[in-house]
Amino acid sequence: MIDINYKKILNHSPINIYEIVSDIDFYSQFISGCISSEIISRKGNAIEAILGLKYLLMSGNFTSRVTLDPKKLTIISEGIEGPFNSVLTKWSFDEADDGVLVNINLSLDLNNKIFESILKRNLKKIISQVVLSFEERADILY
Repeated sequence: MIDINYKKILNHSPINIYEIVSDIDFYSQFISGCISSEIISRKGNAIEAILGLKYLLMSGNFTSRVTLDPKKLTIISEGIEGPFNSVLTKWSFDEADDGVLVNINLSLDLNNKIFESILKRNLKKIISQVVLSFEERADILY
């Protein structure tokens, strides 16, 4: 089991970063390791999405149920199908002096414990790179 909390301040508005993170269909265009991204259903602020991810020699599709809260600027993603026992990610986007404080809480329990061990050593770096991808996308769009 992996539990990680990651925080970073970005020089953008909370709403702009929230909008980029909630725009799942475009992930594969700018996030390294994301080879496909598709929203398969949407009912209000509830989304089901499939991400195709590749890391080292491992790859697979992950289906998630995503709950968007544009008023609170939060996103909760719960894994519902993929190579895991459980995965839960909570994002929040709060005002900060220099922009937005991005806060990510991730709990992950993979089926493959060897890969989980490898991932555990590198997950903070991977999350940092993903957040950087969102920041660079915001730099282009805003």
